[in-house]
Amino acid sequence: MSSTVKAVLMFFPLFMSTGLGIAGNASESNTISIVADHTYRFGAQDSIETSRALALFGAKLNAVHLAAKYFTHRGVLDHYQNMQNEIYCLAADEIQATVIEERSNEGDNSYYVKISSDITNVDFIRAHIKDLEAEQEEARFPYGREMEQPVMKGIDPARELSRAYRYNRQRQWRIAIIYLDHLEKKYPYWGDLYQAKAIAFYGMSDTENMAKALRKACKLGSEEACRESQSFSSEAP
Repeated sequence: MSSTVKAVLMFFPLFMSTGLGIAGNASESNTISIVADHTYRFGAQDSIETSRALALFGAKLNAVHLAAKYFTHRGVLDHYQNMQNEIYCLAADEIQATVIEERSNEGDNSYYVKISSDITNVDFIRAHIKDLEAEQEEARFPYGREMEQPVMKGIDPARELSRAYRYNRQRQWRIAIIYLDHLEKKYPYWGDLYQAKAIAFYGMSDTENMAKALRKACKLGSEEACRESQSFSSEAP
């Protein structure tokens, strides 16, 4: 079952002053109600807790992407350009969601979550602030820690994946790959990790490993990775 999103196109202007002044129209808060879902394909090493967390994060991230599309068209949200992936991850962590359906299917190793959420453009502003704070914190890592790339003990896909995307944006390709290698041991069946790794390999002009990462992400259920893998294959001589 592929991930889907459905927007209830009802905007509720909540005029307020946020005082943040970082991204989007902070003087006007807009809300959109969205229903989104996601299926995570778990593996033998995954716990129920991990499977549910990644399925829930996937559903929230789908909702965030659709909300961002409508907010940018409305002119109340900035185009984050090369910061988009990391901010959207953190926005998924920021939004409040109600789980309206979830199920685990041992037959096809899938965990399905469907949510409803009222998302505001201010959620993105808060996520942008958190992203800047995380970047400042990571800039203070000692050199040894940069090379070791420790991984969080708890399950926090939004913060963990956003960190990989920040490294990619900063063109710290080698550090991104080291970090994702460590994170892969924690989440060996999470397709989003392999997509982030494909970007890092591309940055290093390692198209062979980029293609392998995309194929892995595709195998784990990422439709986007499947499309990208086919596109790059079609460009090969």
